Amino acid sequence: MKLRPVAVIDIGSNTILSLIVEILPDGNYRVLDDEREVARLASGLSRRRRLSRDAIQRALGSLKRMAEIIRARGVRKIAVVATSAIRDAANRQVFLDRVRAETGLRVRVVSGVEEARLAFESAARSFDLGGRSWAVADVGGGSTEVILALGNHIRGVYSLTLGAVALTEEFLQSDPVKGRELKALRREIRGRLEAAEVDLEPGPQILITSGGTATAAAQVTLARQGLSGKPVHGFEMTQAELLHLQQALQRRSLRERRQMPGLSPDRADILLAGVTILYEIMDHLKVNTLRVSTRGIRHALLNRLIARKPAHVAVGFGKRSRLAAAQALGRSLRFEQDHGEQVSRLTLSLFDQLQVPLGLDPGSRDLLAAAALLHDVGYVVSYRQHHKHSYHLISHAHLDGFTSREREIVALVARYHRRASPRKKHPEWAALPRHDRDLVLRLTAILRIADALDRRHSRGVREIRCRVEASRVILNLVAPRDLSVEIHGAVDKAGLFRKVFHLDVVFRSLRLATQEKAARAHRSASPPGPKG
Repeated sequence: MKLRPVAVIDIGSNTILSLIVEILPDGNYRVLDDEREVARLASGLSRRRRLSRDAIQRALGSLKRMAEIIRARGVRKIAVVATSAIRDAANRQVFLDRVRAETGLRVRVVSGVEEARLAFESAARSFDLGGRSWAVADVGGGSTEVILALGNHIRGVYSLTLGAVALTEEFLQSDPVKGRELKALRREIRGRLEAAEVDLEPGPQILITSGGTATAAAQVTLARQGLSGKPVHGFEMTQAELLHLQQALQRRSLRERRQMPGLSPDRADILLAGVTILYEIMDHLKVNTLRVSTRGIRHALLNRLIARKPAHVAVGFGKRSRLAAAQALGRSLRFEQDHGEQVSRLTLSLFDQLQVPLGLDPGSRDLLAAAALLHDVGYVVSYRQHHKHSYHLISHAHLDGFTSREREIVALVARYHRRASPRKKHPEWAALPRHDRDLVLRLTAILRIADALDRRHSRGVREIRCRVEASRVILNLVAPRDLSVEIHGAVDKAGLFRKVFHLDVVFRSLRLATQEKAARAHRSASPPGPKG
């Protein structure tokens, strides 16, 4: 039975967002429509405490169009929420009544605390953060929600009146913005963070940030790095990179900012304030890494809607589900699933047995598994240079649960799974820091052997038994038939392994029938146990 779609609408202080999805039988969903319209509801609100007539009209126009699309899609269930601007407006009931009368939508105004919890739920589902100390910051047009967490446990929730629209109108009047105005803005943000006592011990290791400011900052930074078009979700920035972006925005006039590659013109006027909020939060919490999530509160609302039906509960992104995301990408590209899964199984067997003797980073296990699953997806473009096509398809994909750095490592391991070695003239390779280049080489060395051990794409190798000696690794391959083709290929592709780990590789074939015969002989030779 086909399920009817569900929808969510987030009426934010700057932007109104709608999302329509079809729930799939496995609990995941397929996006049918994803809309974004700038209504700028927070414009003038900090001075008058009332929504302006123009802002209301813009919002109503957007909501009417979204409601029509939702009805046309046959949506069975919908959640509509409003956040800071509506929450703080003295005339909010007038707005809510007009929305109900003119669009048929019932709007629920969420508190600052609930808005923060929704941001946390969305971030927690998007990334596997284990037991680390981390923080979430959702910067909106009228407020900023900050959540401090340890693993899956919230340690503190703060809703701060720090909005990109409101602070722009209050502090940034000149064009270009004057230094004294930016200093005054920074003092104000610091003061509110200190007054709210936003703090956590131990301090957060990473800041997850969502909202339009985060997305825009990532898009501009990617464009400045010559990486326009790369996915934003999971993109990471350092505090220094955010400061450089802030300085670049301040130096430019509004007209010049609107022409910056990667920056949407409708956000050019408020991005400087939004970036300054993020920078001051990082500085206050003494965290150096910011990770961007394109999943906001509407995605958390969507997950709540889905979870109301027990048969269709969406799970968070732990290790299993992010590998499921890699499988889903492979299926969407019509990959040879049996071969991908066999190579992934063999790589993980090698990884698990060699992790300790070779000093492999346990955190890279998922990256190797994903690269093994997806190494041949470039076939969908062509066999010729399919390894290069695999790189581009993976590096530009939306791989849920993987950061941008992790996605790039997965893409490069897949790209080098054949004979060609990384070279400095490869821009993607040259852009990696040294420790990530070392990681790519170590994972690729393992993948090359595993891929060769399924050379006939027949899943012949049932088991690998590894033994590490002083100067070599012995791989005993258990299979029901001859493996001469696979061993020939593996010997040919083991060169990188020898170079990286300084160990020779010896392949030995153990016929499955012989193994079973030996086991039976052992059992028959054993004395019978005592009779009860």
